[in-house]
Amino acid sequence: MSSRDAAQDGSRAAHAAQGISSDIARSAPWGLCALLLAAFFASPYLPMVDLPQHAAQISVWLRLDDPAFSYSQLFELNLRTPYLTAYFAARLLASLVGVVAALKLVVWASAVLHLVAFSRLVRRLGHPSWLGLLGLPLGLGYPFYFGIVSFAAAVPIVLFSISAALDHRERATLRTGATLAAWLCFTLVSHGFAAGVAVMLGGPLVLWAAWILPAGSVRTIGATVWAPRFVELLGAPSLWFASSAADHLAVAFGYAALSLVALGLGAPRREPERWAPLALSVLGFCSFPLMLSGFGPLHPRFAAFFVPALLLAFEPRRAPRSRKVALAVVGLCASWFTVLVVRLHGFTGETRAVREFIARTPSSLSVRPIVFERNSSAFPGLPALLHLSAYYMVEKGGIQGYSFAMYPTSVIRYVPTFVPGMGGGAEWHPESFSADAEITAYDCFLVHSSEDPAPIFGDRIADVTLDFHADGWWAYRSTKLEAALERTESPWTTR
Repeated sequence: MSSRDAAQDGSRAAHAAQGISSDIARSAPWGLCALLLAAFFASPYLPMVDLPQHAAQISVWLRLDDPAFSYSQLFELNLRTPYLTAYFAARLLASLVGVVAALKLVVWASAVLHLVAFSRLVRRLGHPSWLGLLGLPLGLGYPFYFGIVSFAAAVPIVLFSISAALDHRERATLRTGATLAAWLCFTLVSHGFAAGVAVMLGGPLVLWAAWILPAGSVRTIGATVWAPRFVELLGAPSLWFASSAADHLAVAFGYAALSLVALGLGAPRREPERWAPLALSVLGFCSFPLMLSGFGPLHPRFAAFFVPALLLAFEPRRAPRSRKVALAVVGLCASWFTVLVVRLHGFTGETRAVREFIARTPSSLSVRPIVFERNSSAFPGLPALLHLSAYYMVEKGGIQGYSFAMYPTSVIRYVPTFVPGMGGGAEWHPESFSADAEITAYDCFLVHSSEDPAPIFGDRIADVTLDFHADGWWAYRSTKLEAALERTESPWTTR
């Protein structure tokens, strides 16, 4: 065989490999999307830290005009806030399928939209199509596990904005400019952090000043804490698959994904502006304030833009990689999904006691959560048990001691005259509970502790009665509630 014939055979093999890779890239993600939706609905609760609080917000929104909801006068609807996209979608769906199912659909749709936006950016930049497969797992990283629903919905919008900016850069017309401006403004109604980026770009500045600023949604709720963290950059890839580097399996998945991305990249681009997003993302991750006016942590969210920024900073690889690389990407995604399903099953067992507590508890109570052990066993390092008690509001109404309604940026917030029972940060500090000050303020105290929590009530232990205990969850009802239940013959039975 001549060298020319060998070269032609090599070229045909390369094109065949690229064709197989393209077929895989087109078909594999959608099968995973369907399986992911099934896994979500097979799990009663998703392992998302803040999701129960968002569910409580949606449930209050549904009940604002319900005369049977005795706490409606404590809340108000706030539409001048940059967190509307996911909330509006969940609110509309909740009327049809219920609050929990609606949020599952919104979270799933955000992940699918991330897949679409990421794949489009890959194609727009000319990178191998099999890189697009990573768009699904990358859409379920730190924002997913911490339950930052609005931010998860905003990330794909930012990716669409980047594609629109590339189109406008290549051929600036009125149409491309209007498209870019529309995407940037869309970030403003999706999430505050994304809105901050959009405002810096100058797109929706007037809209921000006229709409959000007058509503008081930009008020500070705490201090700004600056703490540089350059060493943490080494664990940043874990945030593509988990909430922190405490999840060692997520670290392995993260570096495997980074290696596969590197195999799809070519030479560094020469244009300095192509490196700006990567430089700003890394700088933001390492040096952005740990807390900004009381909001945080914000810096881990920069990790969501690392891979798109790498795609911008490097040329596409000219010589096609072997189809084995595409199969490796499929294998990574399939392995990630398998681990997620196994962990979801474990999380279902962890939350069984909470679901049982909610099912047997009367409606319309005021509940004070006291969570000493907040980390999930199924998802290492994830404080997924922190806000589970908020699902009581979703299923039974009532009110929670801690609620996102206390924050000025929330879609559903307390009326200005109402003082919440738990201040910001109290949810993370169960030791701050004071029986003397709080024992008469609540109907029920839901505690998570591996040890008997009775000592936290001190001399006021006679004012509460242990009603429920299972898997480290303890529910105490107040004696004043017990008397009221006896008068109304409530179905709440002792255990």
